[in-house]
Amino acid sequence: MIIEELALAKLNLTLGVLYKREDGYHALDTVMQTVSLFDRVFVEKSRTVEVHVTGMTLPQENTMYKAAVLYKEATGCGAKIRCEKRIPMEAGMGGGSADAAAVLRGLQRQHRMADDRTLREIALKVGADVPFLLYGGTCRCEGVGEILTPFALGKRLWFVIAKPKAGVSTRELFSRLPLPRPRVQTLSAVAALARGDLKALASLMKNVLEPAAIELVPEIGVLKQKLLDAGAIAAQMTGSGSAVFGLFESEEAANAALPAVSDAAFSTVCYSL
Repeated sequence: MIIEELALAKLNLTLGVLYKREDGYHALDTVMQTVSLFDRVFVEKSRTVEVHVTGMTLPQENTMYKAAVLYKEATGCGAKIRCEKRIPMEAGMGGGSADAAAVLRGLQRQHRMADDRTLREIALKVGADVPFLLYGGTCRCEGVGEILTPFALGKRLWFVIAKPKAGVSTRELFSRLPLPRPRVQTLSAVAALARGDLKALASLMKNVLEPAAIELVPEIGVLKQKLLDAGAIAAQMTGSGSAVFGLFESEEAANAALPAVSDAAFSTVCYSL
């Protein structure tokens, strides 16, 4: 039997950096949202671990391979994995993490051999965004991303996503990041999202990594302004970049704005899931 899983991309609706931890990672406070852009991941039983990718070229030991190897070490169950990639790389949209999470869900559907705690531990070993992307939805994420507080949206959100050709090196970005950073009003943003109050949300959206990322890739700022000029009620970079998203009042408004970023390396309309 072959299990199919959708690996949903994510957007950071807010992203705050609190401090640098003793382990070298940064403590975050962020609101993440999965969206309707996805990769397809197919998981088949196997004694070994194999990963085959179409749509992009990935390193042999990618996040899917790492997730499957860790699951096999914990349970003895391997997998033959095939992935159809659509989420752009170096975008801050969690593509690799989403693929790893989809592999873990697929393996668990196949075998039922890991409890929830083990699955979360494996996810965190693969990457900071993987625990959230195991479940998706709308969530406040703290720590390095492993402390999850899910909540329900008050209304569906519509986005236009645009990514420049250049990516952003997460390591270089954080090395340029002066601390402390301005605080992000996470709880107020959560309340606005729960109410479905897009006007309030727009005033609270903030990614403290964005100014340093624009220094590295100026087109991030150019695409952000294009989205605002095209009618976005707010626009910002997601994650560590380089993708930018605009928040729109409706599907019609998002579709009307998409041509404004047609010169980006990647652009699409999507909605919250």
